[in-house]
Amino acid sequence: MQVPLRLLSAFRPSVAPALLVAIGSSTVVFISTPFLLAGIADQRGVSLGVVGWISTTQLLGFVAASWAAGRWLTPVRSVFIAGAVLGCLANLLSAVAPTLVALSGARLLSGLSLGMAAWFGWQAAFGDAEKVGDVAVIGPLVGVVTPPGISLLIETVGVDWLFVVLAAVTATPLLFARSVPQSLRRVERGTRNPPTRAAAAILVALTMVTLGGSSVFIYAAVIGTKLNGLDPVVVSLLFSANSVVAIPAAKWSRNRGPAGFWYLCTAAMAILMASVRNPWVFSFGVVTWGFVFFMATPAAFQLLASRSAFPAERAGDAQAVMALGRVFGPLMGGALIASGSSVALGFCAAAVMATASVALLYVDRRTLPVIGARLS
Repeated sequence: MQVPLRLLSAFRPSVAPALLVAIGSSTVVFISTPFLLAGIADQRGVSLGVVGWISTTQLLGFVAASWAAGRWLTPVRSVFIAGAVLGCLANLLSAVAPTLVALSGARLLSGLSLGMAAWFGWQAAFGDAEKVGDVAVIGPLVGVVTPPGISLLIETVGVDWLFVVLAAVTATPLLFARSVPQSLRRVERGTRNPPTRAAAAILVALTMVTLGGSSVFIYAAVIGTKLNGLDPVVVSLLFSANSVVAIPAAKWSRNRGPAGFWYLCTAAMAILMASVRNPWVFSFGVVTWGFVFFMATPAAFQLLASRSAFPAERAGDAQAVMALGRVFGPLMGGALIASGSSVALGFCAAAVMATASVALLYVDRRTLPVIGARLS
């Protein structure tokens, strides 16, 4: 974790370090998932379609936590500690889970802790361009060094010990818990305000983007090794390169252009990764995905904030709907991969993402802002 922390310090983040460390530790868990799926399938002798349920249950927990946290929780120290302890416990339970059912239950608990961490970070950033950039860049920063480490751990000590390592990683936010306030001034929540029509359309589009994107990306390690003949270490280095090019995209300070355009580019990368049998084309798709996706997502949040009457309320909604898309994406991808239809997977995923991209382009051009855009 030292390299990401040093890179982070160079950016002089505007968000509290405790929140960034929480998001960073949860990002390690998310990044490890594509490698874990292949490792668990080999270890337990089951198909990838079956193992995909492990990712699905984790994401179900993420959806539940990110949706519920903004409604019933307050970002105070006790909640922060509870999320970190839950994540540590979930990974320790995963290491000793005797069956896939028990493992899926443990990953559900992991998803709850990941959703709480995401909510903690994004509720403090949404609506502020600098803070959004600082939170968004955590994923790429951590992703620079995580994939090779995960790949090495699986090859040397196995999946079960990797879960023990993840338990230690998810416990690291506890070292920063003292900097999180013990209490906040009580604010009457009142009645939640429904999203505007434009904001609702954007939320649906974000769901579709993550559904299509996760259906391919969650199986990228499998596609690279088993279908393109790449060494697992090479694939892990491609994941690191994906994160490297995502760093300047996440921190982009000038006009990003429309989110729909960048998501269309991501859809094209889905076709290259899943449908073309060529190691060089696959490698290009994985690396380029990092740049175009992280150019798109902050721009989409900018669009959502500018089309919302109550932007703060839409921050949790955006995280929840994107996680919801990631719940069903692995199911679609797993079914097509298991049936030997990876080419169809690439085009199906791209079609879903392209439809969402067109919707975002339409909202961007046709709908006048509800409030002054607060992001740039």
